[in-house]
Amino acid sequence: MNNLLAILLTLIVGLSFIIGILITKFTTKKKELTLFATGMSFAVMLGMIMIDIIPEIGENIREYPNNEKWLIIIIFTFIGMGLLKGLDSLIPHHDHNHKEQEKNKKEHNDHLFHIGFVTSISLILHNILEGISIYITAITNMNLGLMMALAVSLHNIPLGIEISAGMNATKSKEKIKRMIITLLMLSSFIGAFLLFLFKIKLNSFLICALLCTTFGMLIYIALFELLKEIWCYRKNKVTYYGILTGLVIGILMVVL
Repeated sequence: MNNLLAILLTLIVGLSFIIGILITKFTTKKKELTLFATGMSFAVMLGMIMIDIIPEIGENIREYPNNEKWLIIIIFTFIGMGLLKGLDSLIPHHDHNHKEQEKNKKEHNDHLFHIGFVTSISLILHNILEGISIYITAITNMNLGLMMALAVSLHNIPLGIEISAGMNATKSKEKIKRMIITLLMLSSFIGAFLLFLFKIKLNSFLICALLCTTFGMLIYIALFELLKEIWCYRKNKVTYYGILTGLVIGILMVVL
């Protein structure tokens, strides 16, 4: 019974993205929401890196000698960054000039779609691992699993807003958007279900390699995608409201 409840919990966690997506559907101020969501996502992503990813890497890599630790971290972090950099050459993507963005709205919207796409790819990998963690925690301690699921859901909501707001900017890629968002919502469940179905055992090296790859992906998105958007709109106070909200969510993640 605990196994089924734990799997259901991971499904609910993934569905928390819907809340963020619905928020974008019921607002008329799309530009302001996108700026707010970008700032919030930047802060939440940094919080996720500091509070979630780095401690998890440290816990899984502590059994290795120091030289091997740093080698594993550096290699797989750069693999993660390289994977997203590689996507830049495969996905239509343009570095737009914000001074001329009103003249070239399509190019700006393509850039926002690109940010939403690469963010989703990295989060799918992260959420698969997160779903496994929630599942393992819940089957041993359901109360702790519930608290963990609540904390994860809190940072899924603003990420859902940021991803949906950006990907809504380009109407011509509607099928791709629906497919990516569906995978994103189911990714936590997929991780737990595969573990349950095939009785998969992940060793510390594989978990650490996947975490470091995700770490590299999130660093790439935060520094080379989101920060670029924030800098271009640094004079707009809505961006700072988003960052402040993201910091509050990060504090809640620590408290919970």
